[in-house]
Amino acid sequence: MRTIALIALAAAGLSACAPPFVHRGPKVLKPVSRLECPPAQGQLSRASASADGMSCVYTGPGGASVQLKLQQVSGDPEALLQPIEAQLKAELPPAPPLSAASSSPPRPAGDDKVDIHVPGVSIQATNQGADIRVPGVHIDADDQHNSVHISGQGPGPGQPPGRGQFTVDANDSGAVIHARSFGPNFSERLILVSNTPGPQGWRTVGYDAMGPRPGPLVIATVQAKSNEHEQLFGDVEALVRKAAKG
Repeated sequence: MRTIALIALAAAGLSACAPPFVHRGPKVLKPVSRLECPPAQGQLSRASASADGMSCVYTGPGGASVQLKLQQVSGDPEALLQPIEAQLKAELPPAPPLSAASSSPPRPAGDDKVDIHVPGVSIQATNQGADIRVPGVHIDADDQHNSVHISGQGPGPGQPPGRGQFTVDANDSGAVIHARSFGPNFSERLILVSNTPGPQGWRTVGYDAMGPRPGPLVIATVQAKSNEHEQLFGDVEALVRKAAKG
């Protein structure tokens, strides 16, 4: 039950703070015509910038590369990101399904189990896994496959409840983190992490996109040879937010 206990502690922590959601303000963004690319953002340093203001490139620790682009939207902004996602997935080795909920076999009867229900918190756990619910967050852990699925909804500062959603799927091979916001502004983030490097040595890839729904969108694509991504994507988010606000 060790893994279950750790997941339960994580769930308690999530219930006491904001979920891992990409926070965006409620103000409607105005279209920008060119990127403002600062010389540095956190650990990122600008390596180049196009003369037309439509793209720039940053480098980071451990050979990380971030490409910032301003792209027009024709129709659904989600469709603009689909080929980017496909290209990024091809840069990591194939991974087994990361959904703990779909891979878990039926739990045998007679196992040690925990069944807790208190206002706002629900925990069902055996020695093979756990299903934990706290306000705005659902955690499904599978000890047998050492995998976890986390999903939930969470607002940004000043936003009403239910203005965004996120999912986290992880196992021994890596993780997939996906977050998006709802409203007049478009905001979406995808992080793919692999414990095994891909053909070019990348272990972490992803994108962060932001802008008015009709466009244009500021899109940062990220590649890194380390699977430590928290600081990197924090700097990327700050870079994208500054560029999208003009």
